[in-house]
Amino acid sequence: MLFKIISYRKFRALQEEQRKLKDQCTELEAEISKYQQQEDHLNQELHKKDELLEEQLINLKKMGQDFQGLEEEYRLVQEESEANRSERIELTIKDLGMSHDQIKKLWSDRTELIDMYIDKLYSLAKHFAKTSKGLQKNRGLFLVLADYRNMEGSNFSEFHYGQEEHLEQDIYEGIDQLPHLFSTKISEVLAYMGEKTIIKDKSGKITGHEERDGSLLINLQGVAFRSCMMVEGVRTFRVYNRVDQLQKGSSRHNAAIYASSLAEVMASIVVSEENSEVTLFIDGQFIKRYDPHLDIEITQEQELETEITEEKLELIENEMTFQDDEVEAVEAVEEVINEEDIDIVEKVNDEDNETSIELEEDELEHDENNTSRLADKVAVAQPQA
Repeated sequence: MLFKIISYRKFRALQEEQRKLKDQCTELEAEISKYQQQEDHLNQELHKKDELLEEQLINLKKMGQDFQGLEEEYRLVQEESEANRSERIELTIKDLGMSHDQIKKLWSDRTELIDMYIDKLYSLAKHFAKTSKGLQKNRGLFLVLADYRNMEGSNFSEFHYGQEEHLEQDIYEGIDQLPHLFSTKISEVLAYMGEKTIIKDKSGKITGHEERDGSLLINLQGVAFRSCMMVEGVRTFRVYNRVDQLQKGSSRHNAAIYASSLAEVMASIVVSEENSEVTLFIDGQFIKRYDPHLDIEITQEQELETEITEEKLELIENEMTFQDDEVEAVEAVEEVINEEDIDIVEKVNDEDNETSIELEEDELEHDENNTSRLADKVAVAQPQA
């Protein structure tokens, strides 16, 4: 075995290097231990998550089985209900002593009657609006055609007894004076509902106006026997569940479009107290409107076409505006460039002018020098002569 003798200084350097290596080894072992602990912690978390996912999977499978069972139960109940309903319909038809064809005919007659009532109500509302235009004032109406037998109290507000008392006056008694849609008295009823009541004090001085709400309920017999305001549904989230969103209108239009979506309501009509515009709603949808001032009628299809046309025009205008902005930007750049060109040309011209002036001055100075030299020569030559 061979030994190498090294100096003390080198020995101390090797010892120092050995110490540093031991320290590095200790640090690396500490980091390895730290990473192992983190790995164990992550493995535990993954294990917990796997257990949780497995538990959720079991619950989902159970819920799926329960859903299939409920779905099958619902299907059986639905089939049983359909069978019972068909059976009840058949028994009712037999009790009435009628056939299916007769029932269909009655339903068709009912539909035609409702359509006739809607057309008549819309015509009366248009006449009311035209009359308001002739009187040079706006009056409001809220007409509701409803099957009063199936009305739900939660959908309707309280009746206005003052208007009800008006309809129960002697002037509306008897078949000829009944406030029916096809009676001459119906115009008086509409006028009364749409007018404003003058409020006077004891001395007879007018102190204000009490506006009637203009609401009138018409049943399927065509009789305007009571009035009420349909506002209850407007205060709930149900307003926009089964109705179209209004593009224009007031709270009364909101109430009308909601009312028209109810099962017991066949149609609702609003005459605006702001501009006397007549609007018809059926089944929660806008059908048509009439403007008495312009004497034009706009249907649902025309309204949609107008909206589409307006959107197209807006897009075209935006494109034109964008193009105009681009043209203006180009013109502005060209104008800046032209101004810079003019400045450059002016600078060049100024420099040329300065150069030509300097050249002219040099030429004049040169001529003057030549002249002075000639004069000196002449002066020298004269004495010699």
